[in-house]
Amino acid sequence: MEYDPTYQKICSTRTVQSEKKGFFNDFCGDVRETCGDKWLKNYFGKLKSNAARVLSIFSDREVCDPVLGVLEHVQPVYKLKDALFSFQRRAQADKYYLLSCSTNEADERRELLQQALLAANLAVMRAPQRNVSPTIDDGLTLALAYRSRASILIGLGEGEPALSDLKLATNFGLELKGSVDYYCKMAKAYAVMGESARAEISLKIAEKLAGSDTTHISICRKEIAGIKPVQKEPSTEKVPQLAHGENPELSGAANVVKLVETKEKGRFVVASECLKTGDVVLCENPVAACLIPSFFGTHCHHCFKRLHTPVACLHCSGIAFCSAQCMGEACESYHRFECEFMDLLIGSGMSILCFIALRIFTQAASVDDGLATANLLFENLCSHEDVRQAEDYLQRSLMAGFLMRILQKAQYFGQRKTEGVNPTAVELQVATALLGLLQVLQYNAHEIYQTQVTDEHRFEGSKTVHVGAGLYGTGSYFNHECWPSVASYFVGKKLVLAATKPHRPNEVVAVNYGPIFTYTNLKERQRSLRGRYSFSCSCMACQENWPLLQKLDKQVRFWCTSANCVNLLKFPKDLAKDVRCPRCRKNISLKESVSRLIKIEELYREAAQAMQAQKTGEAIELFKEGIDLFFQIAALPHKDTLVAQHSLTKCAANTGTTFKK
Repeated sequence: MEYDPTYQKICSTRTVQSEKKGFFNDFCGDVRETCGDKWLKNYFGKLKSNAARVLSIFSDREVCDPVLGVLEHVQPVYKLKDALFSFQRRAQADKYYLLSCSTNEADERRELLQQALLAANLAVMRAPQRNVSPTIDDGLTLALAYRSRASILIGLGEGEPALSDLKLATNFGLELKGSVDYYCKMAKAYAVMGESARAEISLKIAEKLAGSDTTHISICRKEIAGIKPVQKEPSTEKVPQLAHGENPELSGAANVVKLVETKEKGRFVVASECLKTGDVVLCENPVAACLIPSFFGTHCHHCFKRLHTPVACLHCSGIAFCSAQCMGEACESYHRFECEFMDLLIGSGMSILCFIALRIFTQAASVDDGLATANLLFENLCSHEDVRQAEDYLQRSLMAGFLMRILQKAQYFGQRKTEGVNPTAVELQVATALLGLLQVLQYNAHEIYQTQVTDEHRFEGSKTVHVGAGLYGTGSYFNHECWPSVASYFVGKKLVLAATKPHRPNEVVAVNYGPIFTYTNLKERQRSLRGRYSFSCSCMACQENWPLLQKLDKQVRFWCTSANCVNLLKFPKDLAKDVRCPRCRKNISLKESVSRLIKIEELYREAAQAMQAQKTGEAIELFKEGIDLFFQIAALPHKDTLVAQHSLTKCAANTGTTFKK
């Protein structure tokens, strides 16, 4: 296909600068204007290493002034805590909660409690930690916010998060464990969960603390008697088992695949033995993964779980977690360096890939560990250095310099002797490694997505939502085909790949990078892949120029049934007559193949009915059986089988991370 340098440049730019808005775009423009075409082409464009490129933007007279001028002004920009705002939202939450207690209408009560929960969540997010604002709530704003929210959650029938909030209220300063009210709340929470024995133990402790004053206890017992335990909705999310265990040579991969290498395609994954439809070939945690900023308010920053009762960072108000555990893990690792600069990073307009590059360092146990990981990734993953233009290298070098400056200001390298930008030897190494990561991530990062389902049906009206991106060490080795042979889905941040067709030994196990033949024609697919990933696809869908799904008829191509013949035969006009195979020159009867095809299509119908009945497991088994049988007798493209494979992918995703709006 004809090379389109303009389109490739646009695609490449978007992997660094995701939005036209943001100061980084202006920063690049100013540097580009200052250096001019001559310097860019004759000097910078001829540099042979990332280290030389990074060093040049800090030391070369043609560019260093605008670079240093901008980077010197990097300062913390983040959402501050506000005790007064939190106090006001808590008062609002308490008001709605009291109103809910005074109504007998179930729907009205629930609506008031939901409004109370929204206000309480805001109170939690904006509350500073203990004693930061001692003039408001005696410095206990955060603890009081958690206590208020616990009462609301009990009213909503959510005992487990209520218990968690009660614990957090005590952790952040409220002396509750000697309080009758505390143990009464615990008793109600356990009652809601259906744990009557624990509820009774909590009440006994409350009685002991209350002494002769049993009024509160009597009221509590009466309330508990009226509580109907709420059944927790079972989770459909599960981490699948790898087919035949984990591969000792490929982290996260199954023992049925292997890595091979050719001069034309580089390193890629193939089946090492026969695979069946449904076999899980990969279940891998990311090297690093980041949530897209637009989901900061709805998903956990650490595990990407949908938020219901957020737990805030103790220092900033811009990041939320699903639990104290996720908050602790993040704040002890990467978030302590990113916290005060998060709004600056977002405001720069940088892409999600730049966040991942930074995260590889901020989550590392040490600078040396970060360098080791980054350098190993650059050595082992594709970066297409040979096709990059000088302007692309300049843009990525400037981003690497900006990210390095963030690390300087966040004291990632320890206390510096000067506030100046000029990097030390170690800081230059990190900037160089960041530049390498920005190249690698362009071609190797995976979008992380979840399935949004409706209250009415798990499949009808469901849609895929792109919430983040991650880099997967083994996952990066799977090559593209325009009709993939695996379903990709996520359990949290784990990337799962499950076969959607049987594979022979040494057959490519392929994912899809975006353009898919059922919806995008050959010309557009090739243009997209060439522009975004710098390669031309030669998969079967491209070689044979398969038509779009809507233009595909129901014709089927059967395998010749003669031993060792791999020819494909069209559907016979007359089943009573044999078909002459032009390859093996034998007369072939396709009666058995047609009979089996009828059985296959019946399995597809039964699977579709199971999906309609929301019996996901049953649908998966029926699709697997039908698809395995199909590939024994025929080859793609076959409309019904393509639809079955797509449906199997939807079912697989339904066993991964889902959420309701």
